[in-house]
This record gives sequence, structure tokens and C-alpha cells, in this order.
Amino acid sequence: MSQINHKQLNELGNQLQERGLSLAFVESMTAGFMSSVWSLQVNAGACLKGGIVCFHESVKTDLLKVPASLIEQYTAESMEVTMAMLDGLKKLIDADIYFSITGRAYEGDEPNPHTAEGEVFLICSCEEHILQQRLYIATENAADIYIETFNASLNNLEELLHLKSLYDHPLQES
Repeated sequence: MSQINHKQLNELGNQLQERGLSLAFVESMTAGFMSSVWSLQVNAGACLKGGIVCFHESVKTDLLKVPASLIEQYTAESMEVTMAMLDGLKKLIDADIYFSITGRAYEGDEPNPHTAEGEVFLICSCEEHILQQRLYIATENAADIYIETFNASLNNLEELLHLKSLYDHPLQES
């Protein structure tokens, strides 16, 4: 069974608090898991703005304004829809850093020939920096897929914070 990287979570939570940065999530496959885990971090009150669970397509189209035609063309589990969800989230919650997650943790009632079980679409965004990642998590345990996705999001956040630091404080030429 996979485990959440609590050390990295706490280190990043401290960095977010020190830098006055906030997080927001839009989650389809993980159905609030990512936001929930962040809420357990000791600095969550200072950095977690909130999240939206959009497990059902109607929430994607009605609340987040993801075009139904985009879902029809690419399916709900695609990088294109994950990006559209991110765009919708940015209009609803004011934060510094955004996460958008879709994918397939299990086969479900409606097989999708375009997306495999364990395939995850993860986007992390801060200002003009956007990290897109397509994960293939080889397990049939949905909980492991959620946890591995969460840990991947921590790695993406760490990379984004590094990029933001370089952007905010460019290297001086000698």
C-alpha cells in the first residue's frame, strides 16, 4: 500500500505559509481526496483556499463551464478537459496555485477505450507556469492511485515553487 509523503507535505506547507501562497483544487477522479489531505497539514488554514469536486460531468459543464463538446471529443478523462476544469476553477476561486485532476482509478460502469485504469491527468498552475503530467499508475487499488497522484502533485508543487522563486528573484549576472 502506498503512503502519503508527509515529510514533503509538511515542508511544502511551511513554504506556502512563509511565502503567503494559497492553493485551490478541482478534482474529478480523486473526489476531494487531495483537498482533504491538504486540510490535515498544520498550515492548511493559512494556505488552503478550497476545492471543487466535479465527479459528475454535469458539474464540469454547469459549474466549471467545461464545454460538453470538449468532453464528447476527448472524454472527461483527458488532458484537454483537465485544462478546461482548471480554467473554470480560476474563475471561481482566487488562489496563487491551482491543481486540476482527472483520470481513471478503476474501470467503472462505463468503460473508456481512450483512458486506462490507473491513468491520471494532473495539472498544476501558478501564474504563467503550468505543469501538465500524465501518470500511469500500475495497480488495481484505487486508494494507491489516489495516494500516488497526491505524491506526484507534491513533486509538481515543489517544482512550481522553485520556478516561482527563480521568477520572483532572478539570478543576478556577475
